[in-house]
Amino acid sequence: MPLRGRKRKGYPQKEQIVKDSEDAEEESLGQDFEAVRGAKDGGAAGAGNGIFAAGRFHDLGLAPALSDHIHDKLSFSAPTLIQKSAIPIILSGRDVLVNSGTGSGKTMVYLAPIINALQSYEPRLTRSEGTLALVLVPTRELCLQVCEVAEKVVHRFHWLVPGCVMGGENRGKEKARLRKGVTILVATPGRLLDHLKNTASFRHDRLRWLVFDEADRLLDLGFEKDIEAILEVLGSRDDKKKTRQHILLSATLNERVEQLAALSLVNPATIGLDEAISAEMPSLRETKNGAAMSQQKSLIHDRNTGDTGPSDGYTEYRIPSQLVQSFLKVPCSLRLVALLGLLQQKSRGNGSCKLVVFFSTCDAVDFHYTVVNEFQWSPTPWKDGRENDERKLLSCEAFRLHGSMAQKDRTEAYNQFGKASSAILLCTDVAARGLDFQNVSGIVQYEPPGDAAEYVHRVGRTARLGQKGEAILFLQPSESEYMEELKKHGVTLQELSLPQLLDRLQERRGKKDDFFSAVEMHPLAGLMQKALEAFVAAKPDARLLAVDSFRSYVRAYAAHRGELKSIFQVRKLHLGHVAKSFGLRDAPSLFGKSVNKQNMKKEKERNVKKRFKKKRRLTPGAMED
Repeated sequence: MPLRGRKRKGYPQKEQIVKDSEDAEEESLGQDFEAVRGAKDGGAAGAGNGIFAAGRFHDLGLAPALSDHIHDKLSFSAPTLIQKSAIPIILSGRDVLVNSGTGSGKTMVYLAPIINALQSYEPRLTRSEGTLALVLVPTRELCLQVCEVAEKVVHRFHWLVPGCVMGGENRGKEKARLRKGVTILVATPGRLLDHLKNTASFRHDRLRWLVFDEADRLLDLGFEKDIEAILEVLGSRDDKKKTRQHILLSATLNERVEQLAALSLVNPATIGLDEAISAEMPSLRETKNGAAMSQQKSLIHDRNTGDTGPSDGYTEYRIPSQLVQSFLKVPCSLRLVALLGLLQQKSRGNGSCKLVVFFSTCDAVDFHYTVVNEFQWSPTPWKDGRENDERKLLSCEAFRLHGSMAQKDRTEAYNQFGKASSAILLCTDVAARGLDFQNVSGIVQYEPPGDAAEYVHRVGRTARLGQKGEAILFLQPSESEYMEELKKHGVTLQELSLPQLLDRLQERRGKKDDFFSAVEMHPLAGLMQKALEAFVAAKPDARLLAVDSFRSYVRAYAAHRGELKSIFQVRKLHLGHVAKSFGLRDAPSLFGKSVNKQNMKKEKERNVKKRFKKKRRLTPGAMED
């Protein structure tokens, strides 16, 4: 039965929702936001943190069955600011551009109104009617996360079926799911385009919603052509038979996001933008019913609008007030010692410890993962019978996550770290955007990100929804100017003392802070560095990883662009000291093939041969979609 012929029970008319949402916006402008409990594990939020709004999900125009489920089963007692602003407007059916920072609840911004509409159809929707809602996300991990959230929200409405398709998964199994029908489909662009072109049983002719989640990241990863091709396959909305609503969510705004908005949105409402910023975006400047709808406060401010913030027109990023930010200035040769000392101290502290450590390359993740799991060392003498416990570096489990891992390993690491109460995740920026791990206590940026925006997205993995968090940035003395770049965007950090860190690790709390003013002379630093070099030299696999990491680090260092290129100059690096930061006694040649990449290439060739043999055994009829 065509969707246009269906009736939606208890679903208010579009005009009434728009009127109610506009009235609610005017009424809420003068209200103070009260403290509410916004998550099942308790994260208390006060009025000063600017995350939660007054009121309940019942007040946003959602069906009672859905709002009760969100409150009772998902334990969300109140919406966030962005949810309160955006949900009523999305319910009206209008295209929307949502600009909101990390950890503000953007996933529920679009899932709640979409599921609210889907559950209201009479008779109930069936799987045979295909995909009605499509969500595009930049990474596989975010794809899994959004799908998990959707499964929890539709649990009350068992006839609605969420699912996901993404690179690295078995295409045959995905085809089988699409053939049966997936009501809400979450996908990465490349794999979605593949199915749109090659899976004849994928029914999307009744698509009602298209969501671009983390739109800025989608563009950063080079998905522009895939998105254009997807829009072309889905067809123009000028056709009166196509009543499709587009929703675009982005944590940062730039020219490329504006171009995507102009390409995909028609007469959009804008949520989370200042009027001044909205006016600068031609595609959003005017709508059919007047000026674009800007909301209470922007999550991005510009100095020229009169707000307090950085000078010279730089974009200021709002960071949660409960996030403690600091940096550690470390000589290049002692970077590995400082990192392991910090992780050991954090993992052996009181209470749970859940840290995310960011590296710039996949090789670096693999090398440090090997070190934290296999390197044994203790700063203090140990007693008989306690050697293994005393010498173990970490008191919690460590995981790794990067784009070169096999998909099953990525999924397993994502799930295990998410469930753990205490753990350390070593990763690249694949985990920097959108992923919402529970109770992350701290972020360590071992290598500075390429720009201030990426810094904000990395630290956004902690201090989410009003909870406390800590962020530590590693810098070499020659990279001190990076702090000035962050200050231009309203980001300030306090300096930590590396000698104090090493003192605490060796339980030297009674000594003066300046006892070892030259950190290179600290006895603990020398002992640990020698032990690391012996460990790497004794293990051929660890040495190969160290050499690969050394080369990829230098290449990544040389790849910095724009204003940062003058700060991160390869000629300033002492390659011998860089080698020591990977446990190498001498600097290897900068030329050579990565062992990891060679192994990946061999594995890929083996998989291709297996698939080819399997296809030869299949009959032509069995291969049809």
